[in-house]
Amino acid sequence: MKPFLNTLLEGLTYKDLAGRRRLRSYTVTALLILFLLLMVGALACTQRQRVLDPIEADPLPVALTEESPAPTQEFQAEDAPAICPSDPAEWSLVDVFSDSRYKSIQPACVYEGLERTVAWTLAVRSGYSRMEAAQLLGFPELPMARLEQARIPSDPDGFQEVAVSFIPPHPDFAEWRLTASGEAAITLALRGCYRTSDVVGGQRVEWGGGYPVICLVVEDAENAYAIYALDGHVFTMNAAPMRSLLLFGYAGNGPWVWLGTQESPRVEISDPASNARERQTVAELYGSGSWDTGWLEARFGLTEKPLPVDWQSYTNESEGQIILTLLNENLEETDR
Repeated sequence: MKPFLNTLLEGLTYKDLAGRRRLRSYTVTALLILFLLLMVGALACTQRQRVLDPIEADPLPVALTEESPAPTQEFQAEDAPAICPSDPAEWSLVDVFSDSRYKSIQPACVYEGLERTVAWTLAVRSGYSRMEAAQLLGFPELPMARLEQARIPSDPDGFQEVAVSFIPPHPDFAEWRLTASGEAAITLALRGCYRTSDVVGGQRVEWGGGYPVICLVVEDAENAYAIYALDGHVFTMNAAPMRSLLLFGYAGNGPWVWLGTQESPRVEISDPASNARERQTVAELYGSGSWDTGWLEARFGLTEKPLPVDWQSYTNESEGQIILTLLNENLEETDR
């Protein structure tokens, strides 16, 4: 063993002229490389320990332990949907046209109640009797009121009295309005709303007949025929396409009622396509859209009632007179 150690020592060292042993140059290089490798290894171990220390210091998540059940995830409760205000004092009536006193209602959810009454108005023009349409749309009674006069804004800051007509209130009376091709002819669209009270001399003056807000709705009846049916009697007559103005009053707590149709102005429709574009544009400006039988079906699931068989043949004026007599009798009974 000793000769081997002597040989290894001679390979790694040498004696200088003074007889002292010194490391050979390649031995120094090898030792330097070995030192650097040891330093790199020690540094790597230190970094690994720094990474592992936080993991080992914290307890394992509860969900990963076999002894504890998985935690229940907590959710933030979503905000409850806002309730549409039923008090018109909480509504904002905002300008659409600067020179008009007819406004748009905010929030727009207020229109949902108006739309249900508009749906009834369309349904009774599409073959449903007055009472049938009311029941299908959830009204406890006919959503209409009989007015002879109404006070409406007159630009720029006045008012005017207008005569109002109303449809026959007989609960079993049904009618259809048809185009020349036999399709549904009625389309309605919003024309703005207004409050029926004002402050005069420091006091509030009300003039709406108990309806704090009234909305104006245009009715485009592009009809060529009107069919009337009551108690087994049917009568078909020719009709001219006409634009009319309908009034709807807010009855409080959500519902609206149809107050009737202004007797004037009534304008004959000569250009249906242009008329439809104008109707839709203005309705959208007031935050709504056109209301027709397609909307009635999509929104409330009501389709037009089947037409009487051979409806074109019911032109006997005596049948029309019988229907008119029955309507008048019902009106007289209602007024008693």
